[in-house]
Amino acid sequence: MEEKKFWGPPRSRKVTPMVPPVDPAALEGATMPKEPLPVFVKLDYDNGQSHEVPAFAYGWTKVHVLVQVPWPEEYYEGRKDVWVEASRVRRRKIDLRER
Repeated sequence: MEEKKFWGPPRSRKVTPMVPPVDPAALEGATMPKEPLPVFVKLDYDNGQSHEVPAFAYGWTKVHVLVQVPWPEEYYEGRKDVWVEASRVRRRKIDLRER
């Protein structure tokens, strides 16, 4: 008798950003603004590529920036807060007329 194959959720074909862990002691005294700032952040992905993606900065130190970036989930595109090196972040401007 042939074994039945049951339906399983599709595997995400999206590549995942690779973000190295940050020492919590290096984040002491971080500045947290009242409202997030629009930025671009350069992320390295598990397929070896690097891409600059739009994000929002929620805090920073002299060396790191806390950004919220798109993060692929199994069924949808989620968001994740990660600390990245400040050299990978640059400001961007949102044009309110485009809304």
